[in-house]
Amino acid sequence: MFALMLPLMLLTRIHSVVAGQQAGANVYVKVTDAATQKPIPCRITVVDASGRLAAISAAKSPGIALRPGVAYTASGNANLTVAPGRYTIYATRGPQYSLASQRIDVGSGGMSVTLSLKREVEMPGYISCDTHIHTLAFSGHGDSSAEERLVTLAGEGIEMPISTEHNRQIDYSPFAAATGTSAWLTPVIGNEVTTPIGHFNIFPVKAGSPPPPFDLKDRNVILSGIRSTPGLQVVVFNHPWDTHSGVQPDSAARFHSLSGESLDGNPWSVDAIEVVNSSAQQSDMMRPFRDWFALLNHGQRVIAVGSSDSHDVNAYIVGQGRTYIASSAKRPDRIDVDEACRNLKAGRALVSLGLVTEMWVDGRYGVGDLATGIGSEMKVRVRVRGPRWMSADLVELYGDGRLIASRAIESPGDETTKADLTLTLPKPAQDMWLVAIATGPGLTDTAAPYWPLSRPYQPTRAEWEPR
Repeated sequence: MFALMLPLMLLTRIHSVVAGQQAGANVYVKVTDAATQKPIPCRITVVDASGRLAAISAAKSPGIALRPGVAYTASGNANLTVAPGRYTIYATRGPQYSLASQRIDVGSGGMSVTLSLKREVEMPGYISCDTHIHTLAFSGHGDSSAEERLVTLAGEGIEMPISTEHNRQIDYSPFAAATGTSAWLTPVIGNEVTTPIGHFNIFPVKAGSPPPPFDLKDRNVILSGIRSTPGLQVVVFNHPWDTHSGVQPDSAARFHSLSGESLDGNPWSVDAIEVVNSSAQQSDMMRPFRDWFALLNHGQRVIAVGSSDSHDVNAYIVGQGRTYIASSAKRPDRIDVDEACRNLKAGRALVSLGLVTEMWVDGRYGVGDLATGIGSEMKVRVRVRGPRWMSADLVELYGDGRLIASRAIESPGDETTKADLTLTLPKPAQDMWLVAIATGPGLTDTAAPYWPLSRPYQPTRAEWEPR
């Protein structure tokens, strides 16, 4: 876990504002959408000749979120100041877009750089959602202001962000307007109901309604209070294996990880569970997945979600963990939130930590569907996609929580379709739920400073292989 102590955090923020007064050269960076040739919100990462995040500065602006080596820009333009020297500049916009880069030698006179990003992973019929987002301004820890959060969301391509400040219901819309990001997303009011026995994300919440009681220790009472929140449609059980206030919700004393049975008399009457939380990863990546499998086998229709839980501009990247939700929206600023919530609760959603895995049965049934009329065999098609700068090497298929098929991916890592395979399996003897999971080598800060994965938040072993 990376922990920024308060004095260091303050020094970082002061540097971002005033360091432009120091001697240096200007590098004007413009990033455009390859399809439209227009500037696009993005992340700009600058590393020095040794590959380390470079010291950069810029004039203070509501449309810029600046940290050492990183500048998110709402407009696609950034006027950065650096010391003369050799650098590599990267531009990204989350895992649906390409990676653009350029090496530069900066003299005292400065220079201009133009980079172009292409949408490499098209997701027609889906919108990108981060169900778990914070700011320093409203949650009290991390380092992101509210304005910076909206700039980073637009820069990482999140179209439906859920504000989930701790026990507060905040509307991000005014901050979207102030930063010029309103056209890129539809903010949703939510809340991370932070209790002594677990954390629950809830959304949408009617503007102006009071938060539900949170200083309680009876899960039935907590969830009853949550369900009475005006406008509420979705309740998510967050990071089930994290320990907060000395309580680990899915510990062996509270939850049977094979049967899905609650052992403390408080059932998990939730709509969804976080299986990917990119700011609170597990040493054992499959641990939260196994809990989800157990709940499904226990007869509970609980949906898997992915989120970032980010409180920061760069220490933990917003939107790394995300959920793609089925939606008829044609524009990111006009998402029908009620429709998205209905589709999420119906299971029409894909969990992503960079890669996108889709599945169809017999060519007729997709994610969230009940497949009927199956013959003696069923054909299960699995397609894995991701940007060229990301790779995948394994597809696994689970039936009722058991691994029933596994295939290595051998296609080149620089293709956007990593795998497209069809498995022919015998018809199950009884009802079965299917889950397909694709994984690949994780990105590190040395190999990919523009999108590195964070180490486990509360590790259970010393070694860790990012996936």
